[in-house]
Amino acid sequence: MVGGASQPAFALLYSEVYNIFTLRSNPDLMSSRISLISGMMVLIGVLRFTASILQGFLFGKSGEKLIKRIRSMVFEAMLRQEIGWFDEPENQSGALTAKLATDASRMSMISGAQLGFIIEALSLIIMSLVIAFIYSWQLTLVVLAFYPIIVIGGFLQMRSMSGKGKRNKDTEAMRVAQEAIGSNRTVTTLTLEEYFYNRFKSYASENQKKRIKSTVLYSLVYALAEGVPMFAFAAAFALGAYLVSTKVIEVVAVFRVFATINMSAQSLGRSATLVMDSKEAKPAAKSILSLLDRQTLIPVNVGIIPSEQFKGKVSFNRVYFKYSCRAEGRILKNFTHTVEPGQTVALVGPSGCGKSTLLQLVMRFYDPSYHGPDSGVFFDDINIRTVAPSWIRKQIGIVSQEPTLFDLTIRENIAYGDNTREVTMDEVMEAARAANIHDFIITLPDQYETKVGQRGSKLSGGQKQRIAIARALVRKPVLLLLDEATSALDNESERIVQEALDAAMGSRTSLVVAHRLSTVVNADLIVVLQDGHKIESGPPAALLAMKGAFYALHHTEI
Repeated sequence: MVGGASQPAFALLYSEVYNIFTLRSNPDLMSSRISLISGMMVLIGVLRFTASILQGFLFGKSGEKLIKRIRSMVFEAMLRQEIGWFDEPENQSGALTAKLATDASRMSMISGAQLGFIIEALSLIIMSLVIAFIYSWQLTLVVLAFYPIIVIGGFLQMRSMSGKGKRNKDTEAMRVAQEAIGSNRTVTTLTLEEYFYNRFKSYASENQKKRIKSTVLYSLVYALAEGVPMFAFAAAFALGAYLVSTKVIEVVAVFRVFATINMSAQSLGRSATLVMDSKEAKPAAKSILSLLDRQTLIPVNVGIIPSEQFKGKVSFNRVYFKYSCRAEGRILKNFTHTVEPGQTVALVGPSGCGKSTLLQLVMRFYDPSYHGPDSGVFFDDINIRTVAPSWIRKQIGIVSQEPTLFDLTIRENIAYGDNTREVTMDEVMEAARAANIHDFIITLPDQYETKVGQRGSKLSGGQKQRIAIARALVRKPVLLLLDEATSALDNESERIVQEALDAAMGSRTSLVVAHRLSTVVNADLIVVLQDGHKIESGPPAALLAMKGAFYALHHTEI
């Protein structure tokens, strides 16, 4: 506010310059007035300098703290959502990353330095109008009649200088270009260069026409905004001359009124730009508040914690399931089966029959669609719908088709398997030996302190998979879930990883989704699914002897 008030005060002093030159007949008085006004100008300059530094630092610091806090809250809100929320098209990883990066930044348009500029502008405008009305309310009202056009002029000038008035309208054209460049090998293979060029050119032409129309309108309004202030000058001086001649006001009052009003109009034009830009903060704030207010459907720490240790019995009883964001119908239809403690059960069947969905229900990433009292997934006869997901997931080790490793060391990646306690180096090495990866790790220069790169980019598929197995084993899980764990590997890597998996399963309860039936011949039980139903179950040898669905799948693969 001090910074805003200092500008009309300076304008008031500046207008005194015209009055000083009327004192030429009295050099001493003229000299003393010049010294006084110059000193006051310096004082105002010091005040404004100090106020600007404090304003920039304090408002800037508060704005950055706000952005940090908002980003932290948004990220925390994202992490607590259930898996089904991430399946929605608007919640894909790219969209959420963009939200995290841009929405908080847009909020800074109504906070931090921007808020400081707006407060400064408001104090400047109020102070200027008060001064102008004090010296001549008649002249002030006449000048205010031109105020809107002067404000538009300041607004357009600031938009032009900042480049905000020339926003890129080529979104669709850029999307086509990104698609073509990102898939350049496919485009070249299919000889689609001309097709993408024509699409890009079409969008670019449409946007060019829109920009030409907006340029004509912009030029017209800009011309008016530049010309009308001249009319305001003329009207103000004409009325001022009349008021001076009729001795209503003094000559210096004309300069005081016009100097302060002109400064406030320019400031309002600049602040109008900030206000217009702050409109982008409204949808960002709405999006952020919507996410922060959303209650997750499956709270991680809400539910009972069973008093007895989990023995490994998993029961599916009349399970129905449908993905809410997918067009197809139910994935699982009245699925019922019980996995006994220590048993290895392989789930087989054609793609889309619900095998992987069963594993996700076991981890309580989703809840079954039917909520009957005796239906659902049960751990040791306890319906896991009533159990805290955090407890459920502590009982489980999972190895998926594409293991995700963090950009950390091998030791840290394995230790992340159990973040409820401090995992010792001996435990890490024990898990690595069980996963058949220890001998490889010790051949590396940094051994267990070797960085694996982003998503494990420095390792082969088989090496990543075995580290993922070690990560699953370090928490000493009662239940092991294997979701096509060897499907992305070559034959040699698959053999090595399969040996590690067989050792890992041991006496644990294991649920295995198989991509090749040859990998599950040692399972205790095979469950065959089709269209969400269990159509066969039994030991592998017995199912082959029956010559039913499993037999057909087995011989189709051969």
